[in-house]
Amino acid sequence: MSKDCVAVSCEPGSADGRDLTEARHREAAAKLADTWSRLGFKPFADGVHIPDCHLQRPHDLLAERQRESKEPCRAWRDHHRS
Repeated sequence: MSKDCVAVSCEPGSADGRDLTEARHREAAAKLADTWSRLGFKPFADGVHIPDCHLQRPHDLLAERQRESKEPCRAWRDHHRS
């Protein structure tokens, strides 16, 4: 998110066009909601999540998640280069 951001929203949906059963969709939506909450998104309505773009917290949370992912990403890359 940039400092000039006005609005951001996320809503779970199929990224590759696959049809999911209702149970699988609920499971996937719950996992996405958990991930989005770790980035500062809050439930809004009907599965849509939004952050307050004017607060510093979403930026701090994004930076934390990026730091957390560096080592696992590096390990995966190194493993697949071999």
